[in-house]
Amino acid sequence: MDFFRLLKWTGFPVNEAGRLFKEYKREAHDPAYLERQKWAALEYHYQANTSFRHFIGDWPASWEELPVLNKRLIREHAITRVPDQNAYPKYYHRATSGSTGKPFAYALDYLSHALTWRLLEDRYRSAGVGFNDLQARFFGFPLSRRSRITEGLKDRLSNRVRFNTIDLSESVLESWLDAFRRRPFVYIYGYAYPLVTFAHFLDKKGLVLKVLLPTLQTVIVTSEMCSLEEMALMERVYGVPVYNEYGASEAGIVGFGRNGRWKLSNELMLTEILDEQNRPCARGEVGKVVLTPLYNQGTPLIRYEIGDMAALEELDGQLWLTHLQGRVEEMAWLPSGKKVAGDTLFLYVFKAFSEYCKVVNEYKVLQIAPERFVVQVASERPLLAEEKDRLRRLCLQALDFAAELEIKNEAVLERTLMGKFKRFERKFEGL
Repeated sequence: MDFFRLLKWTGFPVNEAGRLFKEYKREAHDPAYLERQKWAALEYHYQANTSFRHFIGDWPASWEELPVLNKRLIREHAITRVPDQNAYPKYYHRATSGSTGKPFAYALDYLSHALTWRLLEDRYRSAGVGFNDLQARFFGFPLSRRSRITEGLKDRLSNRVRFNTIDLSESVLESWLDAFRRRPFVYIYGYAYPLVTFAHFLDKKGLVLKVLLPTLQTVIVTSEMCSLEEMALMERVYGVPVYNEYGASEAGIVGFGRNGRWKLSNELMLTEILDEQNRPCARGEVGKVVLTPLYNQGTPLIRYEIGDMAALEELDGQLWLTHLQGRVEEMAWLPSGKKVAGDTLFLYVFKAFSEYCKVVNEYKVLQIAPERFVVQVASERPLLAEEKDRLRRLCLQALDFAAELEIKNEAVLERTLMGKFKRFERKFEGL
């Protein structure tokens, strides 16, 4: 089944989207294109959505005068998800997962959603694969029977095989390996954590997946943060290039790339990096990722802050997204007022600990309060007292010795029903 034919059957204008995307791609290198289209996007929502116009107030004299939107402001100001004028007959209504709080409902018009798929088609082609190629999908399964049936049908029609990522036991990893021996997969797509776990499993066996599966062309990681060390491990063990697809479900694809840099989606998106006062950051300076989808005529996401931190750098005469640090919600907030990327901080803590103790299979760190952390560890055996003491000292050193820390042995660590896993979570709103 051709992927875009399937989309067309469900009502998406894929032919028009294909024609328009080619036009947008030709213009995307020109800064004047982004400048022109961002104002056109603002004008559409300003005229078509009364609640958004009331939120903005008078027409701004400069782009920087526009307020920065986020989910909370959209709720507080009751900004409607679809325009009240010139509305499309059909919208694609979705909601975010709610992993960082209350789920956020949004709407995309059918054309802009089809454009996102055309952009992905272009990026996947640059990675040497296509939507119709056989995909190994590491995404887990939804809970309800109806959703399982729906996802199963979509998988069958889209030529993909779904792997259950809830259980990462040795026997399950063996079954994955057997599946790769039996099926001619062309690419792997999914969350970083199960793919890194599988890479460690293959590495222990001294296997390179490309040797076992010559049809394999690439791996595409999505949604979760992945360190450069983990990317290097996967490239070595899978034997193919590993790409990272980065975006926000409500706004679209922000970037696609590898080796710690992402090609921006300039065809469909304006990406800004702003400081805490909402001023543009200098090139290479890390700040808030703020997005403006250029063509979505559903929910008005103009200068929309998604909660991630990153930088823009000019490399080889082109702007790239770099230094991606993940969600603001994933930052550890210390009593001193210092903020650090929790996932990255503890990744290096456990990397150092693994040189002393090699029995830890996985870990999760919860920040319960500014001064209190709980470290959950799943290991081949319970940690010994001296091992816990060594781990505690490493953690406290990373936290500037400014926190209380509890270490717990757990048989299984919590992950979502779809298999998504967070190694660090902050469980309070902030200081």
